[in-house]
Amino acid sequence: AVVSTQSTGKFDKLLTGQVWLDAATQIFFSLSLGFGALVAFASYVPYKNNVGRDAVIVSLVNCGTSVFAGFVIYSILGFRQHKDIGTIEGVSSGSGLAFVA
Repeated sequence: AVVSTQSTGKFDKLLTGQVWLDAATQIFFSLSLGFGALVAFASYVPYKNNVGRDAVIVSLVNCGTSVFAGFVIYSILGFRQHKDIGTIEGVSSGSGLAFVA
């Protein structure tokens, strides 16, 4: 059910600028969390390293991790909805989301 929910969406929303702005903001935020580690690792990189390839790899791994986390989070919320509450409103808001796992 999670795969079908995430793979069938409102694709007409992709035509709005706000969606792209929110997506870019999310990517920049998630990449900035590991920026300190990237700077530390950069000090050990050989001088003649392919930096462009490394940047593409980091971006793809970041996007893949975000998609995987989405599947994990929605699976947990769906399980919680099915077992505990029965309505999506009960699991989609509030401080209880921080303690789902």
